[in-house]
Amino acid sequence: MRNDFELAGKKCHTYAVGDGGPAVFWPTMVRDTDVVDEMIKALSESEDDMVSYTLFVLEVEDWNNEMSPWHFDAGEGQVFGEGGKDTLAWIREHAIPYVEKEFPRTSEFAITGYSLAGLFALWSFYGSGLFQAAGCCSGSLWFEGWDKFADGAKTPENGAVYLSLGGKEPGSGNLLTASIGVQHHKQKKRCEKDPVMRSHTYIQNSGGHFSNPVGRVAKSIVWLVEELSVY
Repeated sequence: MRNDFELAGKKCHTYAVGDGGPAVFWPTMVRDTDVVDEMIKALSESEDDMVSYTLFVLEVEDWNNEMSPWHFDAGEGQVFGEGGKDTLAWIREHAIPYVEKEFPRTSEFAITGYSLAGLFALWSFYGSGLFQAAGCCSGSLWFEGWDKFADGAKTPENGAVYLSLGGKEPGSGNLLTASIGVQHHKQKKRCEKDPVMRSHTYIQNSGGHFSNPVGRVAKSIVWLVEELSVY
């Protein structure tokens, strides 16, 4: 069942299948198309094999600020703010209490995202204590300061991470974003060496950065729900 609403000044959507199970939070860019409907259609292909779950969608308007964990001037007019801290606080103070109230049989929480939201999801997983699992799809792991943060951060015990990247993404774009392949492999190695991580996966998709982002995020949601349901 889908529900569209406004919560503490932000446009949100929930999509619940069954009763209880994990809840996955997905911050996504505001688009002209109905991205929630696109996601529901993508997820419906796997729902016969899925247990109960809830998807919480947060519409993000100021992408380079709301999804950015800290300030970064990337040059060429690309400036990232530090609004990610406020977004994470909003999730803690409003979104999670909403899910706990409206879906009281929810078990655990996960977060996923694409591009800069993939970076935000992984950063939130590391530092907030809110999420048991995270999906990072074509995440902006080239972001200045990410290596230092991730190398020093601790993951939640028995956590799970889903990483994915398009096969044409490494080496593409400008000098900074071209390192995305190297950075994702570094992140994969972090997961492999993490003594408290329960599970992780790394998926390579066809196409470049803008190829089927909703479908790729849907894959992460299916994996996250399955991981949190069987443990």
